[in-house]
Amino acid sequence: MSAAPQLIPLHAARNTENKLYRLNADYVAAFLASDTDWFERHLASDFRCILADGDMIDRAAFLRDTACPVAMKSFDVEDVNVQVEGDVAIVQARTVFERADGSCGQSRYTDVWIGRDGRWQALTAQITSLATT
Repeated sequence: MSAAPQLIPLHAARNTENKLYRLNADYVAAFLASDTDWFERHLASDFRCILADGDMIDRAAFLRDTACPVAMKSFDVEDVNVQVEGDVAIVQARTVFERADGSCGQSRYTDVWIGRDGRWQALTAQITSLATT
């Protein structure tokens, strides 16, 4: 006889979503500030990132890259969507940015977060460049 599925109260689900929206905003702020300390605390030990050029880097390479300041005139995050299923959350969004040299770009990203060791940790990230018109 199987047990009935455990229902999560609506307010708990909303609190989890809100937490992931906040973590996403903090992730972007840490990226823009080259805040490796934030990433040290929030990346899973087995974190991987697929860059916009298709290269895959591990946690150590991501932290090295993050330590290098980014030169942006503007960086906006739009269309953020959070989906939570148990201890897994998927965050997707679009970015629109202008680099310090005046060139512009757009991307979409997907971050996968996992509930591990009593906290949310970023497990993987993928960035996809979008053609600009």
